[in-house]
Amino acid sequence: MQKTISLLKENNLLKIIDEPLDIYLEIPHIAYIETKKSNSKAILFTHPIDKKNNRSFETPILMNLFCNFKAVELFIGDVDKIASKIQNLLKLKAPKGILKKIVFIKEMFLLKNVFPKRAKRAKAKAQEIVKIEDKINLYDLPILTTWELDGGPFITMGQVYTTSLDGTMHNLGLYRLQVYDKNHLGMHWQIHKDSNHFFHEYKKANKKMPVSIAIGGDPLCTWCGQAPLPIGMFELLLYGFIKNKSASLVKSITNNIYIPTDSDFVIEGFVDTNNLKIEGPFGDHTGYYTLKEEYPVLEVSAITHKKEPIYLATVVGKPPLEDKYMGYATGKIFLPLLKTTVPDLIDYVMPENGVFHNLIIAKISPKYPSIAKQIMHAFWGVGQMSFVKHAIFVDNDAPNLEDYDNLSSYILNRFHPKNILISYGVCDALDHSSAKQNEGGKLGIDVTKEEKTIDITIISDESLLYKIKSISP
Repeated sequence: MQKTISLLKENNLLKIIDEPLDIYLEIPHIAYIETKKSNSKAILFTHPIDKKNNRSFETPILMNLFCNFKAVELFIGDVDKIASKIQNLLKLKAPKGILKKIVFIKEMFLLKNVFPKRAKRAKAKAQEIVKIEDKINLYDLPILTTWELDGGPFITMGQVYTTSLDGTMHNLGLYRLQVYDKNHLGMHWQIHKDSNHFFHEYKKANKKMPVSIAIGGDPLCTWCGQAPLPIGMFELLLYGFIKNKSASLVKSITNNIYIPTDSDFVIEGFVDTNNLKIEGPFGDHTGYYTLKEEYPVLEVSAITHKKEPIYLATVVGKPPLEDKYMGYATGKIFLPLLKTTVPDLIDYVMPENGVFHNLIIAKISPKYPSIAKQIMHAFWGVGQMSFVKHAIFVDNDAPNLEDYDNLSSYILNRFHPKNILISYGVCDALDHSSAKQNEGGKLGIDVTKEEKTIDITIISDESLLYKIKSISP
């Protein structure tokens, strides 16, 4: 994080606020306002306080880390080059001819850095300070409460590391974590997450599940936590692939989970698979509070950290926010992988005003009638893409997918009710339009026809509002 802060300063991407500010509502509100600016910057709050409990913290808080596209490139790299590298790897075949074989061997040799390496504990900065037993206190961390009706303070940038029961699979996920008391956290992993699959393995075996949570360290580790990799693939493989450098891991103090050696904080513990507790509400990125629901509970067995740690946090709320830029990189980098399932896909976007999983616009090459409907079913059957609520498919002659004004006209001018596909299936837990938890309707729209089907007259916002009010006052 210290290197990260220096890099932000060098690129004029950091604001420093020394004024004492409250971890309850004040700090996240300032970050929320900043991140909505077109020229937003990261903010380092050097003097967080807790007015309610009359205490101050020595640990600074860094927020809005992925503040814009430039910051994404600083911490992740050129997303187009990374996507191209993945595409080349997917096309890689055993070559003929000595020169091509030399190039092939070189490419394969570079992949040795993909796999994480396990370091000796003595080298781990993440474990310079160790707190166990009665020294454990989550309230020693400047954990934020963002919205007034939130169920409590939440860790929002926690890298959650878990391992399958047999130890063969490892997972990194980015989940929100509610603080219940000084040594218990709510684990908000949804039904489709690897961690949840591991949880049921431990539950069936009637064993406690080890979990370690890292905060801070290399920003790329945080980004990897939200990467939609196939089930069973460890997200830190992506770290090694992007950096061409193995992630350095160390074993936790009190469990068998390995975490990055340069993490600023690590919270270790065990989940009793027979113990669920109400988690929430939580002001989410849909603009609604996620409802109260039972989730697993982590009993903290150790908290370790650097001698001078930085606490990393983000604001969750109505877009556009920091996840806009994190999501942009994800979409671009994973396009080649999606093309392996949908070869006729040219490009796609998940606009932030569609709250990402609620809307996807895909540009395809329609080689035969109804191919868009075929691709819709493919999308709805692929990993996290299965949670997409609305899918719109355009032809390869459509405007740039990020040119929303011209794209909207293009879609409206080619829309026809007969090209609608309504389906039903699994939905994200944050789908507030569904009458049933994790299930609901889906809408696909095929506008790949070349000819205009309906002449559209654009009416004013005032006229549209009048028409809507005549239907629903």
